[in-house]
Amino acid sequence: MPAGLVPGPPLGGWLRVPPSKSLAQRALLFACLVPGRTHLLGIPRQAPPADVAAALALVPALGRSLTWHGPRALSIEGIGPGHAGGLAPKHPLEVAESGTLARLTTALVALCSRSATTVRGHGSLARRRSPALFRALTRAGAQLEPVHDAAPGGWPVLVRGIGPPPDLFLEDPESSQELTALLLAAAAYPDSIHIHLKGALPSRPYVELTRRMLAEFGVRVARTEPYDSDHDSLSVSGAARPPERPLELEPDASAAAVGLAAAAITGGSVEVPGDWTASLQGDAEVTLALARFGVDTGRDGTGLRASGPVQSGADLDLVDHPDLAPPLAAVAAAAAIQCGESSRLSGLAGLRGKESDRLAGLADALSAIGLAVAIEDEALVLGPPRGELSGATLDPRGDHRMAFAFALLGLLVPGVTLTDPSVVSKSWPSFWTDLSALGASPTTAP
Repeated sequence: MPAGLVPGPPLGGWLRVPPSKSLAQRALLFACLVPGRTHLLGIPRQAPPADVAAALALVPALGRSLTWHGPRALSIEGIGPGHAGGLAPKHPLEVAESGTLARLTTALVALCSRSATTVRGHGSLARRRSPALFRALTRAGAQLEPVHDAAPGGWPVLVRGIGPPPDLFLEDPESSQELTALLLAAAAYPDSIHIHLKGALPSRPYVELTRRMLAEFGVRVARTEPYDSDHDSLSVSGAARPPERPLELEPDASAAAVGLAAAAITGGSVEVPGDWTASLQGDAEVTLALARFGVDTGRDGTGLRASGPVQSGADLDLVDHPDLAPPLAAVAAAAAIQCGESSRLSGLAGLRGKESDRLAGLADALSAIGLAVAIEDEALVLGPPRGELSGATLDPRGDHRMAFAFALLGLLVPGVTLTDPSVVSKSWPSFWTDLSALGASPTTAP
């Protein structure tokens, strides 16, 4: 397996990326709780991303049937919660290293099952927490008990489920996934359920992605009169039913951003095909971010496009798009190296609680190759090189998005390698071969 990429000619061509793992995870789990058969298109049967594979494995673990109809077509026979349905896990539920799956599964078991089930994973998940979600579920009446000395608010956790209360309260969330988890659980019931939110919500476009996906199942999420002056309130209503037509999952916009960043860095031209005009994913706005660096971009019914080179630094607020921070940090490095210009990426506090501390990891990597970098008020400030640039062996710390960013840095500076290049399989198993098909030259570990 390649250990990195090396500087070379401009990259170019069509890039096909995996399906959106955010949409795939949401759709697979929610289909388990929708009465009838839901058809999904776009999820690969062979070698799916690790996080999607974990979601696929949860379907039978939750007592539902999954049938493949082709290499990228499947259906799930769901049963709604209640006396005749509800989730019926017979064994501990494995969520691998996915924080999204951990949060969604915990909420669905807590509010759509009356059994006691352990939700557990491995690797970096042991370091992750979701205190706001755990507080919300506990306030609703569910019991959540740490297992094997797990820290409160983390995994593994034993969940004793209940039926849904008419009101749910989420206060000071650290992730939009916490609100998404409550939305999916509430949407499984035909009665109107109110969710009351207090505090700032990071990554709001991911909640919009959830709302629009639920609309495909006939569920309406709407703002209502606030519970009190401190809360913002949402109502979830409508009897969920399978979409009339197969639900086709979009290509992953976060992965597409990596390919477009590679084009910008190398002065090439890359297009990610698909109808992006009404994309559910907020990260499709990567074209707007790249345009701030002077990159020529486009977004329409045929694809996302970017043509380099980078022509300037940029000042970007990424509070709503945290998954864009790693590839855009590499683009900012290109602006510093190729144009001598500084950049500032702000709104990055949420990066601290991902698979790794992405903010610190990006700063360490950029400094290691010789760039002037600082963290100021949870913003990454990047300037021109301090002296000679140098290669470095970078540790992605088990984090796929850090691996993508470090691979992009290799297109700028010779000698950049990764200690664990296989971590890309979490969301994009064919990453190294796909970038090579665009013209990138891989390098192997010494």
